[in-house]
Amino acid sequence: MKLRVLLLGVTGRIGKNFVNDYFTHGYDKEYELIVGLRNENKFGDDRFEKRHADLSNIDSLKKAFERVDVVLNLAANSNPMEENFDNLLGPNLVGTYNLFEAARIAKVKRVITASSVHAIKGYHEDKIVKEFDSPRPENLYGATKAFVEAMCHVYYKKYNLSCIAIRIGAYVSDDLLEKVCFTRDNYDYVISQRDMAQLFHKSIIAPMTLKYAILSGSSDNKKKRLDLEATKKIIGYAPEDDSYKMCENVKGMGK
Repeated sequence: MKLRVLLLGVTGRIGKNFVNDYFTHGYDKEYELIVGLRNENKFGDDRFEKRHADLSNIDSLKKAFERVDVVLNLAANSNPMEENFDNLLGPNLVGTYNLFEAARIAKVKRVITASSVHAIKGYHEDKIVKEFDSPRPENLYGATKAFVEAMCHVYYKKYNLSCIAIRIGAYVSDDLLEKVCFTRDNYDYVISQRDMAQLFHKSIIAPMTLKYAILSGSSDNKKKRLDLEATKKIIGYAPEDDSYKMCENVKGMGK
């Protein structure tokens, strides 16, 4: 029987691309993807089962998580420049607690959730941060992602819930590659659309004996901010892209 995977955050940039990559890369042959939304009318793709899911309402989540094996959570306030704590409190802190507690009650086998490179941006910029280096955020948003990683460990340790947190770097969808290449000064923690999709996929299908992991969410870039060795070893991640090479090609075509 196929795993049943519930995706939260399907209307965001990363989520909406993953639902397309799910079919493009043939992941639909390995597991069933269900989408959870606060407003089901905002998602019109009839290829997917839709469920009402609201991070601010734990009862909503418990119902949405029924008969679900894996939850992939991309829902939160994703603005790294957010300085208003009240705007982070609900989605990033309370919502994170609700997510894990609802998963525990519903007997979900695994939660995969988005941390961020901002959880470790406090390290010196020349340091290549390894997967199990502790968080060192430098802003409120990054601190909420450190909380995500902490909750991941709590629910693994206390309740034996399999949990994977991914420190997602600068996500670049295929349609925005040219813009990113001409506006960024460096690409050391950029992750391409297909590498991000593979990272989610490998996290979903990893054996349930994997109970806890912090993974690095970047492509195999020539210069790295996030070390990838443990991520490659733990789930078999095999990134296909180097953002520096991609942007060299894009800029070369623009000449």
